[in-house]
Amino acid sequence: MLILFWGAIYLIGSLCAEDFLGVPLEVVEEVMDLGYNLDPRTPNLIEQIIVDYPESPLGLCLKAARLFRLDDYAEGSDTEISEQFQEASDLAIEAAKNYYNRNPQDHEARYALGMCELNLARYYIDHRRWFSGFFRATSGLGHLKAILKEHPDFHDAKMPLGVANCFLDKTPSYLKPLAALLRFSGDMELGLQQLKESETKGFLTRYESLYYQISVQWVLLGDQEAAREILDRFIERFPRNVDALSMRADLDRKTERFEEAFEGYQYILSIPEINYMGEMRDWVILHSGNLAIQLEKPELALEKGSVLLETVEPSDTELRAWAQMLYANALLHLGRRGEARVEFAKVKRRDNSKAFKASERILYEMDRDEE
Repeated sequence: MLILFWGAIYLIGSLCAEDFLGVPLEVVEEVMDLGYNLDPRTPNLIEQIIVDYPESPLGLCLKAARLFRLDDYAEGSDTEISEQFQEASDLAIEAAKNYYNRNPQDHEARYALGMCELNLARYYIDHRRWFSGFFRATSGLGHLKAILKEHPDFHDAKMPLGVANCFLDKTPSYLKPLAALLRFSGDMELGLQQLKESETKGFLTRYESLYYQISVQWVLLGDQEAAREILDRFIERFPRNVDALSMRADLDRKTERFEEAFEGYQYILSIPEINYMGEMRDWVILHSGNLAIQLEKPELALEKGSVLLETVEPSDTELRAWAQMLYANALLHLGRRGEARVEFAKVKRRDNSKAFKASERILYEMDRDEE
């Protein structure tokens, strides 16, 4: 789960304000609406903000945030996007810092700087660059804590602090190095309260807060029904957000609502926004193929397995091994046992130990049945 800058901007003073950092509010809100729905017009709108409002850091911050999201969809596999994000993020932080230095009493400007730094911190953490993530996270969180100390009703600043409190209270294994560096124990109850207040009392954080509440309920607390309810509210507002749609289908699959999960994956594969997902698209195809077998549609499963074996790069051995399993399993369910046996034998331990063990088990069961 990720911090998008357009989901973390505080509306200056009250809703009657006319601009944020010199950019009209209606323009900022349009970026939020288009951005969460992954509308292809979003990047052009952001570039126009950069051109039309050169004194404002907002456009650069939005550009960096969008590239951060694309990098996440590609799961770090697209070097070009990663490099573009880092470059755009450095420019955004520099612009935000300069703006804040010129306006030291403007806590909204300080907020923009803190959020830009936290975006870059999350990128570093996702790529296991712990010390770089630590320094950016420390700086960004420090800005937000200082703002809330002076302005306790600045509810949008509570969202990233709520995320930190939740995830560092029940720390996932991949975040333990960062927790040790930050010496941050977290507070789940406080974190949930902060996330809820940013949703109900904040302005542009109200949607981003839903994203993080889903993750807290599902990943940290194991409450899948609570996660489902929050996720459905988000999808109702942004029905073409493929990341949220994918999470919904994953949740249905893991709670054995196989028909709903299959329909969800099929819908994702039918809309153009799927192109934003990078390698995640291949996993959607794989999951839908496995569900096709579960739902007694082996012909469709065979088709999906064939597509994956043709398109997945040989270097992605984990996914290719599972695609090989899908293809072989579809042949087995079609009654083509001889062909299936040959295809199961192609799964190698060195490529994916779990897939290899699964193939061995099926081959053993085939031998036993034939005896």
